[in-house]
Amino acid sequence: MFNRILKIKDIQHLNDYYFVLCVDIGEPAREVKPGQFFELKRPDQLFPMLRKPISVYDIQGSMVFLMVKQVGKGTELLAQMQPGRDLDVLGPCGNSFPVNSGQKAVLVSGGIGYPPLFLLKQELGKADNSVYWLHGGRSRIDIFHADEIWTDDGSARHQGFVTEGLFKYLEHNQPDIIYACGPRQMLKTCHQVAIQYDIPLYVSLEEYMACGIGVCHGCAVKVKSDNGIGVTYKTVCKDGPVFNADEIIW
Repeated sequence: MFNRILKIKDIQHLNDYYFVLCVDIGEPAREVKPGQFFELKRPDQLFPMLRKPISVYDIQGSMVFLMVKQVGKGTELLAQMQPGRDLDVLGPCGNSFPVNSGQKAVLVSGGIGYPPLFLLKQELGKADNSVYWLHGGRSRIDIFHADEIWTDDGSARHQGFVTEGLFKYLEHNQPDIIYACGPRQMLKTCHQVAIQYDIPLYVSLEEYMACGIGVCHGCAVKVKSDNGIGVTYKTVCKDGPVFNADEIIW
């Protein structure tokens, strides 16, 4: 993990809400894994004071690409940046998705849960896994390339929640593992479906991670424990963001 001021190499606006930042982090890029994230902040701005946790979307050589959704002041300031400007970068943070070989994998993403699964799909392919990807969003604005698309309002492909697509897919297919990233309710439903079909599920939680190193405990989640009371807490930024879904108390 490092904390450095880096120059933005490129910024690509995908639509009115989503954009991709590119930074050159050098040799450490070789060690970045699917599911990890970076904490970003504009060094020329005092407020907002907290960093923004952004998942790794892609890696090309020493270049790291970070997909961002503009949802508040912090991400709005990031969206206004231009190539050549300084960016305060901390990372890579967190753990990563487990990658086996020779398996049938299903990916399920919702909205900004798309980026970490994009990188994961590449790594699964390199390990000789077959992959089927379902992606969902509120409208076509939240939609990016996948094998199956769902939108809440029906503005792109199937109308409904992406978890409906997962349930229908599992009625006719038997994958070895499921990976998911998106809103908590979506992940909870994925867990319920995975239990029904007895398929391992790994999820990347989207809790707000202000520090990225497990100090502030703002991203603590309840997990199962054998400590006598059956419950303990883990921080998403340090112990996660990837968890076996069976570990989480939903």
